[in-house]
Amino acid sequence: METKQKAKLRYTLKHRYFFNSPFEERKALSYLNNLINSTFLLHKTADLFNLTVTLMGHKSVMGILKKVCPEFLASDDFAHWAKNEDVKSITIAPKTLRTLLRRDISSLISKKINALSAAPETALERRLKIVQSSFRLHDVEIKMLLFQFLRAAVLSLNNAFSGDRHDIADFGSNSRFRNYGHLPLGLNKAAFLQRYAAGNVFKANIFEISNSICISSWCMDYLSGVGDENLSLDFFTKQNDEPLLVDDFEVSPDELSVLDTVIKSREGRNILFYGTPGVGKTSFARSLAKKYHKELLSVKVPQSDVHRDRLQAIYATVNLADKNKSIVLVDEADEILNTYNSVLFKSVTKKSWINTFLDTHGKKIIWITNRSDQIDPSTMRRFGFSLEFKKFDPLKRMKVLKYELEKRGIEKKYFSEDELKDLCQSHAVDAGGIVNAVRTVAINKNIKKDAAIRNIKTILKNHERATSGRKTAGIRERTFHTYTIQGLNASCDLSEIVSSLNQHADDKNVKMPCTVSLLLYGMPGTGKTEFVYYLGHSLKKDVILKRASEIQSKWVGETEKNIAGAFAEAGENGAILLFDEADSFLFPRKDAMQSWEKSHTNEILTQLENFKGIVVFATNDIDGLDHAALRRFRFKVRFDPLTPEGNVHFYNSLLKPLLTVHQAMSEDEVNRLKGISGLTPGDIAVVKDQYEFFQNSEISHDLLIKALTNEAIHKRRMGLPIGF
Repeated sequence: METKQKAKLRYTLKHRYFFNSPFEERKALSYLNNLINSTFLLHKTADLFNLTVTLMGHKSVMGILKKVCPEFLASDDFAHWAKNEDVKSITIAPKTLRTLLRRDISSLISKKINALSAAPETALERRLKIVQSSFRLHDVEIKMLLFQFLRAAVLSLNNAFSGDRHDIADFGSNSRFRNYGHLPLGLNKAAFLQRYAAGNVFKANIFEISNSICISSWCMDYLSGVGDENLSLDFFTKQNDEPLLVDDFEVSPDELSVLDTVIKSREGRNILFYGTPGVGKTSFARSLAKKYHKELLSVKVPQSDVHRDRLQAIYATVNLADKNKSIVLVDEADEILNTYNSVLFKSVTKKSWINTFLDTHGKKIIWITNRSDQIDPSTMRRFGFSLEFKKFDPLKRMKVLKYELEKRGIEKKYFSEDELKDLCQSHAVDAGGIVNAVRTVAINKNIKKDAAIRNIKTILKNHERATSGRKTAGIRERTFHTYTIQGLNASCDLSEIVSSLNQHADDKNVKMPCTVSLLLYGMPGTGKTEFVYYLGHSLKKDVILKRASEIQSKWVGETEKNIAGAFAEAGENGAILLFDEADSFLFPRKDAMQSWEKSHTNEILTQLENFKGIVVFATNDIDGLDHAALRRFRFKVRFDPLTPEGNVHFYNSLLKPLLTVHQAMSEDEVNRLKGISGLTPGDIAVVKDQYEFFQNSEISHDLLIKALTNEAIHKRRMGLPIGF
């Protein structure tokens, strides 16, 4: 008695030209039998007989002929056919051949199908079941899929159904398969067409249809046995290892309350997290799933970067997700959700597709996108809750840092308030970057504070560089214990501005405009920016600096949105808002060549009308501003190069401490210093940076004054003032 292994080997050797398994042979024979018992027999009699000989074998068919057509045995045709197995040489009458096929051969085929049904389950059958459950395919759809797979993969079926004029039918044709595909499958035509019109096999793009039908490449490979049998590995990952807690994020109690209701609901929900990259949207989604003990299934972005493959991954993940135990995360969903077309952005998703999907999936999905303004209103209405994530400012970083240190049992006095503030102001990182830094350093009471700070700064710097894609040196630490404004050469008394604003901050009854706006203008390096930070220090307010590179965007309407966001960020945190390079925002509208130049200016003026706080615009070119907007500024201050006395003041503040022996300057040195025209605080800061690491014994007043003179000469030659 043969072992199963030997029997399987014998089958493989006998049928290797046509089939890989008894399952494939059984399905091919069923297609043949269904066609024999259909109207195809009237029009494709000879072709069906040819396919019968191919699939059943020459000997089996000859045995039937001996019984049914004994007169044919004596003919020359039979002798030729028996010798050469040449089906085309048969000249049996079509009517006789049809009777032979339907009455005798169909019965023989049915018996063979029954015999093959006892074979063990194959890998192809298992993979079909996985595809069916992954995409929620109806039995009719899985039969369609298997037919098209075998039509492409099995040589005998490919020859019969490939479209050649001698074949039975071109079932690879979209129109032919739609009209006649139910016949080889043995299906009711109405049920077949119902799935053809609205089946998931089409919605999920498993079938790629134009004039012809093709199975998507990943599915063809998968059914062929390529890759792991666990299909979910191709579509999503499970993420439950987020170190951050929900409380680490700047999400209001009201918003957390809504999320609590949404997550605990038994209904399917669409949740939208949106905001600029690197603000913690994905980390918060993972933290949220962790808090509610849900399995987070994060949809993979396919390596092919093909849009339809992304849709397939979403379909599969949603179908495999447990409604009560899982949350699906669709990250980087801009191309999926943004269905508006514009000059700079072309949608690749049909609005009807995404809207239907959002209405019908029945699961909890968190969608994450960087842009929300191009989501169609009809799509936006389908989100049960949306949450905007804004850039982390120093105050938010301080909150996260303190919270993380307290969790580790670090005493509040271990780091001073100024040291923590410096850490939070120096690097633009999100909550994840801060928590990662603290945990990596593993701070405890046995670690020296200076070493801990250095290590944290190094980690934050590298994290910022990795996430922003550009080199960052951090924001230099600002100390104001020796800073004074007396040396600055400004067009008005700066101390009065500081005093007035201090009084307003201390006395809420003082009536002043809701918006306190300042315009600081003058050549680079004259102290405009540093004055704003000094003002923030005096008022105990953070300064939020916005440069043109952070505000301006290539996306239509995005610059205006960023401007509004900057005002909102400052208002929420009670911070001073500083727009550097103001001439990049306040374009002269009367000279505007582009509509967006006007819209940028209009947006700023609109925000100024409604903003409750201090906003400062700094520029080197006041002539480049919209002149009609100048009246909106309560204070307009011009900063000029230092006076002779200012030269001495900033020299004593910044350069004199570099000397080991603080000897007084000679009268000649003082006069030389005062005689340097066009110096700015920025020039003096440059010289300070040049000699800060020299041996103190090598530094003298004469050396420093010569360096300042060279800076002034170089600036005049280049025609470019030095700024800081």
